[in-house]
Amino acid sequence: MMQGTNDRGFIKWLVVFTLVCAMIVAGRLWQLSVWKKVNNRDLVEYAEKNFGGSGITEARRGTIYDANESPIAMDTTSYVMYAILQHDIDTANIVKDPDRTARVLSQYIDATHDEILELLLTPEAREVQFRHISPISPETKKAIEQEDLPGIVLVSKTLRHYIDSVFASHLIGYAVPGEDNFIQASVLEGQLGLEYAYDKVLNGSEMYTDRPDSTVISGRNLYLTLDSRLQNHLEVLMNEYQARYHPQAMNAYLVEAKTGKLLAASQRPSFNLNTRIGISEQWRNLMVEEAYEPGSTIKTLTTAVAYDRGVFGVGEWFQSGSIEVYDQVVKDHNEVGWGTITFEEGFARSSNVAMVNLVQRMGSKQWADKLLEFGFGQSTEFGLANETEGTLAFDNPVSEIMSGFGQGFSATPIQLLQAFSAIVNQGKMMKVQVVNGIGANHQYQPQVVGQPISEQAAQRVLQLMIDTVEQPYGTAQPFRNPNVRVAAKTGTAQIANPAGAGYLNGPDDYYHSAIIFFPAEQPQYMMYVSMKQPQNTGGRLGSQILGELFNRYLDTMMIN
Repeated sequence: MMQGTNDRGFIKWLVVFTLVCAMIVAGRLWQLSVWKKVNNRDLVEYAEKNFGGSGITEARRGTIYDANESPIAMDTTSYVMYAILQHDIDTANIVKDPDRTARVLSQYIDATHDEILELLLTPEAREVQFRHISPISPETKKAIEQEDLPGIVLVSKTLRHYIDSVFASHLIGYAVPGEDNFIQASVLEGQLGLEYAYDKVLNGSEMYTDRPDSTVISGRNLYLTLDSRLQNHLEVLMNEYQARYHPQAMNAYLVEAKTGKLLAASQRPSFNLNTRIGISEQWRNLMVEEAYEPGSTIKTLTTAVAYDRGVFGVGEWFQSGSIEVYDQVVKDHNEVGWGTITFEEGFARSSNVAMVNLVQRMGSKQWADKLLEFGFGQSTEFGLANETEGTLAFDNPVSEIMSGFGQGFSATPIQLLQAFSAIVNQGKMMKVQVVNGIGANHQYQPQVVGQPISEQAAQRVLQLMIDTVEQPYGTAQPFRNPNVRVAAKTGTAQIANPAGAGYLNGPDDYYHSAIIFFPAEQPQYMMYVSMKQPQNTGGRLGSQILGELFNRYLDTMMIN
């Protein structure tokens, strides 16, 4: 009897204990399911961080192609390795045998058994990354995975590779990997140039939300107007002339005249796209971020507008040498002029006095309005970050008149190229563009952005530019080529004093430039070249140096 009573008591106690345990477990499950917290840790956040079911496991950045669909910039894939040492939930997939793991891995990576073991035994670490080893190839990744090492995780790592290390570097820009962890693949982030301007297109984020359902993000390809052959030949020449003359800066841009396609673009200093060596010397893209007083190249536009206004007749004469402009005297570059000459000859000789006469006749305010119509003082919307508008705010009437020969305002090379395009397009300005298209269906669309001069004025000035090259008194004679007729206008501008008013007055303190059209009869190409403050000229004029560079480039174009 006593025994039965004890059994019933034990059974009751067992039932109560079981019910209490069941209630505890149920309560715990309810806590996890409703509050999703344990030990004050948010399980949802923890799971997303450590498992990332919708994390990015592969991010493919779009390739950048040239005009012939040859790659300029493309992704290369390698792998980084992590070791999971502790895990609150998935305890099966942690490093079980550090010694064996270290011994096996030392056969595949550039680290010793002891170095790997020390890493795997890092005190209190939950996971560790193998940071000081070379990127792992796809073949090595496959071999490691076949070794069946619990807790070893290999994640794809995407790097950006540039086919030519120096290739329109400031225009192309570069991309580097963003932050990553063992379940989130790194996404390349554009840092400069087109890689930055078209970052969302190239990395695919324009097509996805912040947390895409897919584990793979693919960006779209970018197709450019640049011609790799023309670009590489230009880079070689720019290297040579930079080394020989040590200018503070050099620019060279080749444009397809009728369409506005940018075919080649180079500047010095430049940098290596793959290593970024040299970028500290110059971060800015000089084509869009640096504005100078353009100098005498602007006389092409002054003369064209004056022709349209009918303020001078064919063969009309003027007195060269000097002219008063309010309280100042403007002189020709040789100080004394060439006596009484025609305005046509004045253009070929690059007479400042001729331009002052023309601006005064048409009216300085009317001329200033035309500069706005040519696009100066405003962005061309080329598409790169930090494009400067230059300056076009005249604080006195003297500067307004002097702008007719390229002083008193500043412009970027991209603004000048756009304005000069009117000379070879029947008075219509073409937008200079470098993007041929995006994605599979890409087709270039030329854009006319204005018509500041007439077709007749454009044809007249083009002929004057041919004379500037071919006549014995023309300032652009160094650009004459024995095989192709060339039209050109040179410029030698003073450089504004960055420390105050006035201009620098050193013997090399000039900005030399030229705008060239060729073949002259029906120009297919427009080229702008410039050189700032060359140090070792050896007594050569800036126009001679730039003329030689241009002719060597033109000869290469003809051969190829």
